[in-house]
Amino acid sequence: MSLSSKLSLSSIFLFWSPLSATWLMMAAEGPLLTSLIARLSEPKYNLAAYGVATAIAMIIESPIIMMLSASIALVRDSYSYRALRGFLIKLNILITLGMIITIIPPVFSVIAYNILHLTKPVADLMYGCLVSMICWPAAIGFRRFWQGLLIRAHLTKRVAVGTVVRLSTMFGTALLLVHFTHFSGTIIGGTSLTVGVILEALATRIMVHDTIKKLLIQEEIKTEHPLTTSYMMSYYFPLALTSLIGMASVPILTVFIGRSPMSLESLAVLPIIESFVFIFRSFGFSFQEVGLALLGQGNKYYKELGRFALIVGITTTAAYSFIVYSPMVYIILSNLYGLTPDLVQFSIIPCRILFFYPFLSVSYAYFRSVLMNSKKNSSVTYSTIIEIIGMIGIVILTETIFYPVGIITAAVGLGIGRLGAQWYLIRSFNEIVKRPILK
Repeated sequence: MSLSSKLSLSSIFLFWSPLSATWLMMAAEGPLLTSLIARLSEPKYNLAAYGVATAIAMIIESPIIMMLSASIALVRDSYSYRALRGFLIKLNILITLGMIITIIPPVFSVIAYNILHLTKPVADLMYGCLVSMICWPAAIGFRRFWQGLLIRAHLTKRVAVGTVVRLSTMFGTALLLVHFTHFSGTIIGGTSLTVGVILEALATRIMVHDTIKKLLIQEEIKTEHPLTTSYMMSYYFPLALTSLIGMASVPILTVFIGRSPMSLESLAVLPIIESFVFIFRSFGFSFQEVGLALLGQGNKYYKELGRFALIVGITTTAAYSFIVYSPMVYIILSNLYGLTPDLVQFSIIPCRILFFYPFLSVSYAYFRSVLMNSKKNSSVTYSTIIEIIGMIGIVILTETIFYPVGIITAAVGLGIGRLGAQWYLIRSFNEIVKRPILK
């Protein structure tokens, strides 16, 4: 797709829709696995352990998350390709070591019992899940690097094909393990996630082969900032820190939930609520990469992309609100996710508290893309810090004054924290485009 003097909504849609479909399919990953775990033995313990284990794995994985955006923004020729690939390999080694250190028994005991205050049944199940996911973060690192090359080459449909490979192999692995092994639900979930991501990464590497061949014969393009190790660290560190801080939100909430009333039920429904809201948030997740690919020099197309983001945000929020404030929410939580009636009732209020989350996901990604396109990566980090501080502050205040059920506190904290981050992003956005949308 070539960019003309005016970027139309239809051209944005054609570029964005395969990436959005990718995230939507990834959103199905949560319901597929959690509904399967919910139907196996001891669902409360397994769901709680699976939710905590994946949250820890996501923290360790978080430094690699922004590799997709970095790949889109930085890879231009053979030199930049090799430079960023070498940087990726070093990061992958570090995060794999992080996974290994986490499962060393003394370290794991401190995390599970001293920090998270888990019961022994939940901790034992969580350990098996973490062991099965050792290779998961590194596979994601390679996959996101190669996906960035596809997006930069405007081959977004191939990204969606890779996600189909991931989901189909993940679900196939889960079914095989359910029928032919006696593994716990957490090990089945962790193993299936890992197998799916590894095969998706391999499929993506095959599909990006021609793009890489073209890059390798591309002579070095002289730029203001050559991709030296020091420059890549200065560029990538704020992004990695952003992901790390953002991913820490769920484990932080887990700590507070573990000390609140009805902690087991709260931990059990936390991954369910996350995956349900994720379905509607997923439409906005791809917008950061869309923005980086289409904004152009000096954020030339920020208005066109902003209008499209507004349409997506309003539509997804309206759809989510209609479901959670109607009887449909009971049907989805009980039939799709397989929750028992008591856990369904337990999940509805926090789902309703987060009704505005889909809209914020779209606008959040849009504003971040403009900032990153302007090399204002530190502003992205500051917004995430504000989000976490706001979330923790609200959780502590709420628990101190009202001492409510843990999952309610978590939902309130997530919502207020994200609103704080949004406020800061808007201020930073206004400084860049010089056309304030909010004073």
